[in-house]
Amino acid sequence: MTQPQDDLDRWLAELAGQDMARGARSEPQALRRVILNEASQQEQLATDDDQATEQLLFRLRREGLLKRRRLPAWGYALAATLAAAAIGLFVLRESPSPAPEGVAYGEPPIWRGAFAQFEVRGRAPRASAEKLVGALRAAGVQADIYALGAVYTVDTELAAPLSAAVQAQFQALGIAVKPGRVRVEFKP
Repeated sequence: MTQPQDDLDRWLAELAGQDMARGARSEPQALRRVILNEASQQEQLATDDDQATEQLLFRLRREGLLKRRRLPAWGYALAATLAAAAIGLFVLRESPSPAPEGVAYGEPPIWRGAFAQFEVRGRAPRASAEKLVGALRAAGVQADIYALGAVYTVDTELAAPLSAAVQAQFQALGIAVKPGRVRVEFKP
């Protein structure tokens, strides 16, 4: 069963152009014509503005009044150099600070196998580590020093028999060593 349309539904249908029951002179038809005319005029104005702008720009370029700004060839090189310098400064600023003098590497290598590891706590870990390395090198023993933050690590390989000078250096630190690989960490 179909329900009869009320006046509002008829008016909306007539405004949409679906129902022409009252004829071309009715109020909804007049309103529909006004809305359609305004929409077409606005579209035409928008395209007219775009065309006028393009024509004006074309005339200005033709007369030489509107010049395109281009960088000269050296401008690109200068811009690339400045960009490279900025990136370089950023990278240098973000890189970690260099290791202190006399330090072989920023962090000690990873040793596998058997080795003796000791920890020495003191107020001046760097000075203590450098003193031990200096004494070991003076005794003819190869020793490397590494720094990782405030921890200084001394790595060495002691050969048998141990000299009295080498044993005295380790005993001064309170360490009893045997021949073989030895790692001493100096911490604050």
